[in-house]
Amino acid sequence: MYFVELNEFARRGRATDRAEDRDTGLRIALYGLAGEAGSVVSEAKKWFREGGPPVGLGDRVKEELGDLLWYVAAVANRLGLDLNAVAEENLRKTAQIWREEVPPPSRYDATSPPEQSLPRQMRVRFVEDSSGPFPVVRMEPLGDLAVRVDKERQRKHLGDPLNDNSYVDDGYRYHDVLHLAHAAVLGWSPVLRALMGTKRKNVSIETDRVEDGARAIAIEEGLAAFVFNYLEPDFLENEDRLSWELLKHIRRTVRGLEVEDQPPVAWERTYTEAFSVFRLLREGHGGIVDIDLDAQRLSVVELPE
Repeated sequence: MYFVELNEFARRGRATDRAEDRDTGLRIALYGLAGEAGSVVSEAKKWFREGGPPVGLGDRVKEELGDLLWYVAAVANRLGLDLNAVAEENLRKTAQIWREEVPPPSRYDATSPPEQSLPRQMRVRFVEDSSGPFPVVRMEPLGDLAVRVDKERQRKHLGDPLNDNSYVDDGYRYHDVLHLAHAAVLGWSPVLRALMGTKRKNVSIETDRVEDGARAIAIEEGLAAFVFNYLEPDFLENEDRLSWELLKHIRRTVRGLEVEDQPPVAWERTYTEAFSVFRLLREGHGGIVDIDLDAQRLSVVELPE
């Protein structure tokens, strides 16, 4: 059987591309690309409608895919793209995106002094106070973390007491567990760095300004709120995979920050860990949580009696 490599296909297809004007030809190629993709979808529609592959589906789809490939080559020709390089880059990207193994623990603060690094192991207590008009939760550092936070911040808790800030009781008062999961699995959390006083001021002005600054903190808070709302109401109770739509939003949100190198499987682990703990804390009205950055895990070690 004779095989045609992609650049050879594009070269030979150029002879049958009759549009002379570059811009007109590009528009025609792009419209044709959309049209042929629609033809493939139309064939698939018959499958769903008829409850099984219609007779001759393979041959019809093969023809449509051939036409689709011709328009792909035409677009590449008009834009001066190397189709072989495009295909190779796509394979590298998809292999990275859909890898099954969570990458080893990230050390974004590897060059930071200990006092400006996220602790590798932490323990915190979530305490819920229901004595007021609505439940309020505060997060208290325990053990070595308590000593460190008190020394850096002269306070006995991490951040401010939180309520749901919502018309409904959805448990958002426990959302700091998402920041803990960001730290545990990804080695990243500008919010926790700010709360613990571990901003990397000694690394570089740019690191402190960009990675640990106000914008990065706002991005993480916004991401946590978006993911929380997106996964409500079951919060991954019955699954451990994130939709591609959500993954794309996450990757766009953190673009330009150090954590943008994390693959989807790492984000899936992050929120699986976060919401498994979140559900226990909300049901138990608080609890003690261990955070292990080396094992990339969160675990509830004690619930209130």
